[in-house]
Amino acid sequence: MKRRSWTTAAAGGAVLALAAACAVPEETEPGAPPPAAAAGTTEAGRPPAAGAGRTLGYLGWEDLSVRMVGEGATAGLRIDITTLDDEAVALAADDVRTYLEDMKTRIPDAVPAQAAREMRAFLVAFSGFEKEVRFDPSRLQLRSEGSSYYPRYVVPVSREFDRRLVGLYETVYAIYLFDASIDLRATLEFQYAELTTGGAWRAVVERIERARGRGQS
Repeated sequence: MKRRSWTTAAAGGAVLALAAACAVPEETEPGAPPPAAAAGTTEAGRPPAAGAGRTLGYLGWEDLSVRMVGEGATAGLRIDITTLDDEAVALAADDVRTYLEDMKTRIPDAVPAQAAREMRAFLVAFSGFEKEVRFDPSRLQLRSEGSSYYPRYVVPVSREFDRRLVGLYETVYAIYLFDASIDLRATLEFQYAELTTGGAWRAVVERIERARGRGQS
């Protein structure tokens, strides 16, 4: 199957059913801070791997992410979605790139090899801003070019993810794998219950394309 990334044409899609892969990789810290809060280390507190400065990337965590903030029935919940696409991750600053590359190493342990190679991967963080906030991992979907996509696999990263509950200032992580035919340059809209990222993904695409141009100049 041909992968469609930042330099390829758009593709159609279909509604996909959720299939959760619930094996949690070893040595995972629930609620570990994002790279912006733990620069120079991976989630498990290890130093960056040798050669981590091999690119001229400069994109930050927020440059590769979109966010939804809860209200009404979802009040107190925040959802951050970060692309794990190889081309995008390669353009990130050293600490962010090291962190996201470490996240991607968790995928092959939990899903079939072909899915790990071909599917569109996103790191999803559920954060709580009230004492106890419940969330349903299966309610996150992606819309693109008139089609709706549900994750084919959900790979928990945080050990507490399957509780489906976050406390005050607590964050849990999982990797969501969507259909490989999704064009990352298209308009992607993530939805959770009544929440939506709207057109925020377009800004992510523009930042990545500017970074690519800067690296080629």
